[in-house]
Amino acid sequence: MTDTLHLDITLTLDGYALSAKADIPLVGITALEGASGSGKTTLLRAIAGLETRAKGVIRFGATNWLSANGSVPPQDRRIGYVFQDTRLFRHLDVAQNLGYGHQRAGAAPEVLDRVIKSLDLSGLLARRIGALSGGETQRVAIGRALAMDPQLLLMDEPMSGLDQARKDEILPYIARAVQATGCPAIYVSHERRETAMLADHIMRIKDGHLTGPIRCETTVSGVVREIGDGQLVLFVGDQPSRIPVCGGAGTHCNIRINEAGVVLCKQDPGASTALISLPATVASISEDQSDTYRLVLEGAGWRIAIYRTAAECEALQLQAGHPVWVNTADAWATVHEGVHEG
Repeated sequence: MTDTLHLDITLTLDGYALSAKADIPLVGITALEGASGSGKTTLLRAIAGLETRAKGVIRFGATNWLSANGSVPPQDRRIGYVFQDTRLFRHLDVAQNLGYGHQRAGAAPEVLDRVIKSLDLSGLLARRIGALSGGETQRVAIGRALAMDPQLLLMDEPMSGLDQARKDEILPYIARAVQATGCPAIYVSHERRETAMLADHIMRIKDGHLTGPIRCETTVSGVVREIGDGQLVLFVGDQPSRIPVCGGAGTHCNIRINEAGVVLCKQDPGASTALISLPATVASISEDQSDTYRLVLEGAGWRIAIYRTAAECEALQLQAGHPVWVNTADAWATVHEGVHEG
């Protein structure tokens, strides 16, 4: 099987036309961005086989889900779907909700074990859905979808209606669950912060047209080190950070950065509230679209890309090759599985 979900479809509804052509990597998380009403949910429903008016080709690896010869029914596509309203069974407890789809799909016991561990649900199994917080409810909804051992996970704005604190709580869980299960995911959101801090690739819908996917370059690598008196600190290169550690000494981490929250300055800012403050070089500046530039920033063993207006670039007199400091108070870390420093 190839490693892409191939889309080449059109869809016409009352007053709306969608054209979607893309090859989506079947690894990690691909975000689907767009304004409200742009067609994000409609595209997700077409992929799932729930929107029967789509025409063209949808191919998962080597299997045609949609073609001129017909359409594979939704239940035969082995897709996990997380809706905005969770759709959990309120008369069942958490364990029964997780077990419902898992048993119907005939998934192996270890699948459910991985889901419970990655989403930290073991302490909630006996709880009724009505007794859960908003963040806990969403974790269970994601867990129920993954417990079916799907070959693709679709998430339609799963954190809609949650406050920022609950969103920040759930983001690492989603990343860990996708990593632990190996199930590729498409994550729909209209909030760039969510996608920048979660996605490996990003697609966008605007005026009925899908663009991308492009790689989301907002992740740097770090390692936990002991600096004395048993104190553990997460380092990026030779720079200590203030990000909470997520493992013992020697643990390698993926650090996700909200690119919109990055503050650039020409000199070392000294003491600040930033979680990360890193010396860097402007590797390149290129025009992305009208009045927006793509800045590639490189440091010791890391590289990110952020987007800034022409006015912001001019204010700092940024040019390729110039040194800058990259500062952000909006970042979090997850363990990079299978890597440990001796």
